[in-house]
Amino acid sequence: MNSQITHKCLESGSQKFITFQIAQASLKGSTYMQLKLTFLGTGTSQGVPVIAKEYPPEFLANPKNHRTRPSVLIQTLKTTLIIDTTPEFRIQMLREKVMWLDAVLVTHPHADHVMGMDDCRRFCEVKGDAPLPVYASEETMNHLKRIFIYAFRPGPHPSGYFIPDPHIITGPFTIGDLEVIPLELPHGHITSTGYVFVYEGKLRLAYLTDCNSVPDHAINLIRDIDIVVLDALRKHPHPTHMCLQEALRTAEKIHAKHTYLTHLTHHYDHDVDQATLPPGVWLAYDGLHVTCSENRIEQIHPQLCRMFQQ
Repeated sequence: MNSQITHKCLESGSQKFITFQIAQASLKGSTYMQLKLTFLGTGTSQGVPVIAKEYPPEFLANPKNHRTRPSVLIQTLKTTLIIDTTPEFRIQMLREKVMWLDAVLVTHPHADHVMGMDDCRRFCEVKGDAPLPVYASEETMNHLKRIFIYAFRPGPHPSGYFIPDPHIITGPFTIGDLEVIPLELPHGHITSTGYVFVYEGKLRLAYLTDCNSVPDHAINLIRDIDIVVLDALRKHPHPTHMCLQEALRTAEKIHAKHTYLTHLTHHYDHDVDQATLPPGVWLAYDGLHVTCSENRIEQIHPQLCRMFQQ
């Protein structure tokens, strides 16, 4: 039985009511769920709030302004995977009650995206000390092997340790019922890997973070996709990330049904800045759930998830 919930939001500077049809069953993992995207973290490399800075009480009072380092969880009926393992990986897994991972995808080897990887040991352990597939470009994989030299080595591994199964990305690949298309993205002096997900034969989701632009061939591939997640670091330009206006111009070209902005600094005050964005564009925040089924895309907010899980 569906529960009809009215969520009050601000869009384009005016108050608007959006009604979400949310099935209780979807929050309990039934067949209602098609593809589910969970924003584990949406902050920049320092997180928000940053160390040694005073903030207005009004800013800190909004939980959407508290951002851990950027990562997402992607789930279907058959597959559960994560993009990046942040320094808060353990806390993010506990918050979302993640009990299983089929694979880890890595965008690039910067600290804010990989330094929680050792905590994947628990997912190896629950699989009976089985290896956990880790997908990355050759350049990124080489850095992972250097950082986690004790794990990326021939076995045997002691019980309870992180046991990676490295997969170097050379083209599209499949994990469970998801087809994954990698995209090379410019990120200053290095290349980051974006990921496009095909589910049930349709382009559903593109995750394009840590880039200072999205190449035209990538835009052409994902135009009119259901969901795109874009890097939008801050409001003024940055040499290795898209700023807000660059992200909005890119979003306009991609023309996704829903666009979410992530990797956000403390220059964004969520509710204030959300009110200035065009329709269909959202500032992501930690704990936001988005489900994508055949005919609809829904935002499921953390407080609703907790209500139905009780």
